[in-house]
Amino acid sequence: MSDHIPFEIQVQIIKRLPIRSLIRVRSVSKAWKCVIESSDFIAEYTVHNHDQPQHLLIKYDNVYGEETYDSIVEDDTFPQNKVSLAVPLSVDLLWNSYVVGASCGLVCLFGFYRFDDDAEYPPGEATAVLWNPSIRKSVAIPVPDVDGYDEATFGFGVCPATSDPKIVKITERKMKDVACSSRWQVKVFSLSSGVWRNSFGNLSDSLADFMGPRSQVTIRGFFYWFGVGDAIGGDTGFCFLISFDLTSEEFREIYLPNELASHDSTGLHVFNLCDSLAVLQEWLIDDIIEVWMMENGDSKSFTKVFTIDKPSYCLSRPLEFRWNGELMMRMENNTGEFEVLIDYDPFSEHINDLGIESQCHTLAVTSYTESLILINQLDTAVDDEDDEEISVEQGRKV
Repeated sequence: MSDHIPFEIQVQIIKRLPIRSLIRVRSVSKAWKCVIESSDFIAEYTVHNHDQPQHLLIKYDNVYGEETYDSIVEDDTFPQNKVSLAVPLSVDLLWNSYVVGASCGLVCLFGFYRFDDDAEYPPGEATAVLWNPSIRKSVAIPVPDVDGYDEATFGFGVCPATSDPKIVKITERKMKDVACSSRWQVKVFSLSSGVWRNSFGNLSDSLADFMGPRSQVTIRGFFYWFGVGDAIGGDTGFCFLISFDLTSEEFREIYLPNELASHDSTGLHVFNLCDSLAVLQEWLIDDIIEVWMMENGDSKSFTKVFTIDKPSYCLSRPLEFRWNGELMMRMENNTGEFEVLIDYDPFSEHINDLGIESQCHTLAVTSYTESLILINQLDTAVDDEDDEEISVEQGRKV
């Protein structure tokens, strides 16, 4: 770029480059490299830039039982721009992993490192991996005091105030800890510190349990889980939402309309729909899904916005909303042995088979955007032929 162009204008031009071009132009000059790798540039490009292209990360076991990751760009060409992702070693080594969530271009997975194929359960060390598919970097984070998949509930998000990725781990205290003031133990890991620390957030003891360790969504600096309250008089506990503020690290209970609070918990799902919190109420017998939305973080603003008539000729379950409101669903084939990924338009009821076939109950779809977070984890540049990973515990490449 010409030296006659003021550097401030050069920076504004650089900000408009796609992420792969940004990675490459770092080698143009030391000044450009310093700008692109600065915390302010990363924050503005990643956290505060809402025009970044959106992608769908699709995780599944293919018909041969091989764990597979695909990515589809959310644009006018959908679903033509689909690619298979070469996963980093830190992700590939995770045993029976699942996606905790995604935020600001990072995908968080949880699983166990399987050091010995013949080892009894648990097979290894509980580990969370932060993975940036756009720049092909990842960080492996050992998770303490977890021996099984149902022992902890996780949340993941990037703090909008600091651009710092955070993982929250919630476990119920053991009987020997009953003297403690809280029923729940909360620990927070921040990438900037590299350590797990106790959090003294106000998680209510009225919470009896979380509705599955794999159901959470991050929206505008908050993440949300479904919880079940203590049962009274033998009745089934009511359902409600729990939010966690990534900046203040405070919990809040969000009470649902009675129609949702009393619904079978297995038929409730939480999603991000058009950057707002959406609750899907699934009626398994009637093959319909009612969609509720909360506006502006106000729990009193839950309204039913539309109803989806599910394809009734086979079993299907919701996975993720696209940016245009269409619903990604998994649909079993006639034999029930495999399932396919479909894109379902709730208004026209049009079904688009995306050509992905998987073993049953392995499909997961997560929205993510392009991001520069993790670019500074190593001094070495990343190109199309090079994956780089870091162990937080050991501070080295793995």
